[in-house]
Amino acid sequence: MEQAIQFVKKVTPGLLLVGMIAWLSMQIQHLDVVQNMHFSSLIIAILLGMLVKNLFRVPPSLDVGIHFAVKKVLRLAIILLGFQLSLGEIGRIGGKGFLLVTVVTAATLIFTMWIGKKLGLDRDLSVLIGTGSSICGASAVAAVAPVIDAKERDTSFAIATVTLFGTIAMFLYPIVFRIFQLPDLLYAVWAGSSIHEVGQVVAAGFAAGEGAGQFATLIKLTRVLLIIPAAILLGAAQMKRPQTDADPRSIRRIAIPWFVFGFLAVVLINSLPLLPKPITQTMVSVDSFLLTIAMAGMGLETSFKNMKTVGMKPFYAGLLTTLFIAIFGFVISALLFA
Repeated sequence: MEQAIQFVKKVTPGLLLVGMIAWLSMQIQHLDVVQNMHFSSLIIAILLGMLVKNLFRVPPSLDVGIHFAVKKVLRLAIILLGFQLSLGEIGRIGGKGFLLVTVVTAATLIFTMWIGKKLGLDRDLSVLIGTGSSICGASAVAAVAPVIDAKERDTSFAIATVTLFGTIAMFLYPIVFRIFQLPDLLYAVWAGSSIHEVGQVVAAGFAAGEGAGQFATLIKLTRVLLIIPAAILLGAAQMKRPQTDADPRSIRRIAIPWFVFGFLAVVLINSLPLLPKPITQTMVSVDSFLLTIAMAGMGLETSFKNMKTVGMKPFYAGLLTTLFIAIFGFVISALLFA
């Protein structure tokens, strides 16, 4: 009991800081200018956290609580993310829709790993950019980072890269839709299968109309479910990686992403008529705040000096990955839905 009290005392100051940054981020998100840019509270929180970290001196006594937000709060937030999805919604997109998101996601991950190797990027950074671009943006990066034991620097860089090019895609897709007069269904599945963030898909999808927006969002939420196999496969691959260069035969600890199974359990619960809708809506709001807290903590653990050592290569990888998923996603969408 005494140990628990001592632990609470240690984490509370840091959690209060990330909580304040998260609350401020969610207030900023509601500003008209920010809403027009479609920036989520997650992105705002990590940016504010980075500014606080690099412009002010953060007392070491806050580190325990900040790290707790990045590791423990994040896992809980990923589990609760399952309240945004149900098996019934997945069934609505049909076999072709599920085939589309699976093929596009897998191809994008493979491409990102290949281009990252060509550019000389760290493997973990390539994985994070690939999962963020192909699955669900910052949430996917945050979910996969602890599975592969990624550095906070790489995680922050991946989130920044994925957010930048996802935002650009969000603005460009509706322009392409109007210039080429794409069919609503084709545009919806293309946007849903290739734009990075859920919010970005919603914005780009509804720009083409109510029906296109709803179906694009549904396709996108199905992509979110692919966090489960991606995390499991990456966790299995992590087991085989050498722990140190000095001893290549040593094996890392088993990186089983238990929180991903929790995510699946919540999806199953959300698929059954067990909870009233107001409760599930409340859980979605709580999850949004928890994710924002985790992003604030991530920003507070990110140093600009460390990011400078990475250089511009991640942005080149992000650009090429975004071009790949846009082009490949359109081709597969046209083959299946045109």
